[in-house]
Amino acid sequence: MKSFNWKSLIPHLIAVGVFLLVALIFCSPALDSSVVIQQGDMAGTQGMTHQSFEYQQLHGHLPLWTTNMFGGMPAFQTVFEGPFNPLGIIDKILQLGLPKPINYFFLLSLGFYFLTVFLNIRTWVGIVASLAYAYCLYDPIIAVVGHQTKILAMAYAPALLGSIILIFEKKYLKGFILSALFTALELQQNHTQISYYLFLVIALMTITYMVRWVMVKDFKHVGIAFGLALVAGTIGVLANAVTILPVADYVRESKRAGQLVMDGRIDSATNIIKDNKTKGMSKEYAFQWSYGKVETMSLMFPGVMGYGYHGSERDGDTRVFPELTETSHVAEYLNEKLGGDQGSNIAPQLGGNLYWGDQPFTAGPVYLGAIVCFLFLFGMFYLDNKHKWWALAAAVLGILLSWGSHFMALNGFMFDYFPFYNKFRVPTLALFIPQLVFPIVGALALNKLCSNQNEETWKKFRLSVIATGVVFAIAAAMYFTADYAKENKARTSAFNVAFANPADQAGGQAKMDSINRNPKLQPEADNQLYENFVFQSKGDVQMAKGTLTALREDRASLFGKDILRSFAFVALTIVLIGLFIRKKINMGVMLGGVGILILIDLLSIGFKYLNKTSFTSKDGYENKVFEKMPYDDEILKDTDPNYRVFNFAGGDPFQESKTSYYHKSIGGYHPTKLALYEDLITYQISKNNQQVLDMLNTKYIVFQNPQTKQPTAERNPGALGNCWFVKGITYVKGGVEEMRALTAFNPKDTAIVDEKYKADIGAVSPADSLSTIKQTAFDNDAIKYESNSPVAALAIFSEIYYKDWYAYIDGAKGKVIKANYALRGLAVPAGKHTIEFKFEPASYKTGSMLTSIASWLLIILLLAYVAKEFFMKKKQEDVVAKKA
Repeated sequence: MKSFNWKSLIPHLIAVGVFLLVALIFCSPALDSSVVIQQGDMAGTQGMTHQSFEYQQLHGHLPLWTTNMFGGMPAFQTVFEGPFNPLGIIDKILQLGLPKPINYFFLLSLGFYFLTVFLNIRTWVGIVASLAYAYCLYDPIIAVVGHQTKILAMAYAPALLGSIILIFEKKYLKGFILSALFTALELQQNHTQISYYLFLVIALMTITYMVRWVMVKDFKHVGIAFGLALVAGTIGVLANAVTILPVADYVRESKRAGQLVMDGRIDSATNIIKDNKTKGMSKEYAFQWSYGKVETMSLMFPGVMGYGYHGSERDGDTRVFPELTETSHVAEYLNEKLGGDQGSNIAPQLGGNLYWGDQPFTAGPVYLGAIVCFLFLFGMFYLDNKHKWWALAAAVLGILLSWGSHFMALNGFMFDYFPFYNKFRVPTLALFIPQLVFPIVGALALNKLCSNQNEETWKKFRLSVIATGVVFAIAAAMYFTADYAKENKARTSAFNVAFANPADQAGGQAKMDSINRNPKLQPEADNQLYENFVFQSKGDVQMAKGTLTALREDRASLFGKDILRSFAFVALTIVLIGLFIRKKINMGVMLGGVGILILIDLLSIGFKYLNKTSFTSKDGYENKVFEKMPYDDEILKDTDPNYRVFNFAGGDPFQESKTSYYHKSIGGYHPTKLALYEDLITYQISKNNQQVLDMLNTKYIVFQNPQTKQPTAERNPGALGNCWFVKGITYVKGGVEEMRALTAFNPKDTAIVDEKYKADIGAVSPADSLSTIKQTAFDNDAIKYESNSPVAALAIFSEIYYKDWYAYIDGAKGKVIKANYALRGLAVPAGKHTIEFKFEPASYKTGSMLTSIASWLLIILLLAYVAKEFFMKKKQEDVVAKKA
């Protein structure tokens, strides 16, 4: 090829440069290589995965089974490795090797920019829309929280959507290759829920395209488009088979496939129950984080229901609420009541009560940007039908899905009958859909405005302004009619920090009970929040009433300021677009002005959540988050490699993974625990059943020492060790009977077994004092034992049962059974034997093979396409040269 039109790349290089520059400015602290971003959930992930990475250092590869949480579980949902995947290189190239969180925002911008290019949107409009998508407030929030897989899946989602559009627009080859590539990259991020919502959007878009094709009787294109999209999607899925197949296999064994129902712990009236198990997760758990209907106004007015947890440069603490500053009504009131500046110090800690929405708690609102919302409304009036209606349908669907338990007519139906929907939780995530489609509609509207104006333009613009005015009128009505006294479900108890004295709690409770019995003493807005204030102020009714009143004023103030703030940004945007339509300013000024306003709108509020307090020293971070306590050192002196720890000194042992960083814990944190272990927690461990703790080989129990007020480890003498023979078996029918039998039994002598395993156990005898079994070697994925018994007996192993663990007795395959609801059991013949357990998930082996084949096939197709384009270009230039 004699020449290449490098000028055609300049607009795209400028776009990449803008994305990089804005990301660097927004995340400037990350440029210091000595600091890292503090991500709460990523710290939790470190606790989950630390043991696996230690294993990798010793063995050169990651294990498939992790031992440090919940007594052991497959590592498919934490960290594991498959075969070399060349697509990982493309992923790294697209992220430019940038540090976290700069890479997040750059890739979010780039992914959306791909979509705008595929839609033939002019470069500067694409840049503005891409920045609007990347810096929607939800993205800085989840970046700080540490939802890495979620944000990366959101980054590739628009690129995949755009690739499908290429196929539908008859750019078959390019669309096919890119659809396969971006499907693979999207699924590689391993956030199934975001990908699921994306496929709902694609389905709605496909329906609208399908209607148009059928109306013009273009049935040939229907076949080609569907065929190419299906094949491309299949290649992308198979390129991730090493992740998808084991995870899908695991989910069927997890709590998301169903939970045991007994003792009224799960509402049978609202859940489909079969064989004493729910169909999928319980609705109570799945819909816990449901966005409120009124709260949806946060898409345009972030403070409609208050703000969540975030820090500021003033306080240096990322878990406070800077909206309640020294000038807030709460601070002023408490300063007056307590004297000095005590109120100014207390108020930021009380800011959790500024959020009064329907979620248990939140890190912050989902705010798409006032200007983006206006441009979406403008697009609804201005665009033709090609993309408008599927985008509107998707946006409405996303909002309705986000309501969760507040709109069960749709969500209950989908949960019960829609494929895989009952495997997901946190309905709020569905607001990803409007986050995706709002900028698409806005970009298409701006692009049309810049390309093709006519006599209808001003009329439709006026209609969009009127519609926006109606939205502001609704917001104003809400502002003036709300009483702002609603209690948030989280009931943040920061008043403990301010007023609570343990010695006074009994008296405070007695005074509060007296007040509750006398309605005349309560304010008009009687709620738990008020009662909490009364309790924490030791029965001081006036202080509780005054604090609640001041809090209501602060809530109203935040909402009112946000209405004015959004109005200012929208008004300026309307002026710019109006002047452009009236030909008073040119396109560059209009687009530049709108782009700058969008950035100011989103970045200014984004900086509240992601700022220099979000970063900390890299050297001290791990020591700070996983500070080794004295009891850790004491436990680590134990030479037994398989002791387990139960730590309830620091709160809920099943909501923390710090213990798992150093020890094999029977607790931990993961939203997708094994169903049998979740059941064990719910019905036994949470009731402190000592026999169950013993059978799990819980050798150390960490508790808060009442004298020293420090966490202390105490050795449990009843821990049963790694394995033992039992003297008897109690057969039961079904999971409910099996669970109830654990309430009172002696695990050292007796095994509780479902009668369906009776044939696998066969004829065994009670073990006697001469029967011995011991562990001789331990590896995450393989464990060895030696047994010696004069009779055939049932051995119980303090390892968690999972269907892909296989036992070999002297090399011959044995039959592993589930015993004591959650442990492994094995009938062992009389005599001396070597027993080996191996973790051999067939799904992983099959997935590895398919991933290798599909990923290399995709790379070959991509290279072939590039070569084809290269030689076609060269041929065209040669023809032109000969004619010249």
